[in-house]
Amino acid sequence: MSDQEIQFPDVNYGKENKEKMQELTTSEWSPFFGKDYWEVFIFCMSYAYSAKLERKKVSGTGTMPPQAFRQETRHLMRALAIAEEGISVIKNPRDYVKVCEEYAAAGFGEIYKIISETDTEKTPVESILFNIINDQHRNRN
Repeated sequence: MSDQEIQFPDVNYGKENKEKMQELTTSEWSPFFGKDYWEVFIFCMSYAYSAKLERKKVSGTGTMPPQAFRQETRHLMRALAIAEEGISVIKNPRDYVKVCEEYAAAGFGEIYKIISETDTEKTPVESILFNIINDQHRNRN
């Protein structure tokens, strides 16, 4: 295990998002039903980066332990931070995790709103994330 893996910090999804995060992972109307918080975090982070949302400062302290993030997920987080800040950002795990936290915080509100306002009678739960990705792709072109 590398020093960077040992130093990987707790990851903060925002104190203000705690109840909504729990709702997304425990409600059957959510495509994140039964999923882990890290999956919501990574989706929101990626969405915000793709949508070119302005990063948002995160309140509170670390709430997801390092063990919640597999090696592959950490590589994705590093790649996003490098794209945003340059290669030197990976020298300190706390620095690149902060970039990811800020993107996830920027995207969380929009993702929560889209999911919670989707009429699952008309749009199957399984299609919600696919539709969000397709809409974002259309908006980029």
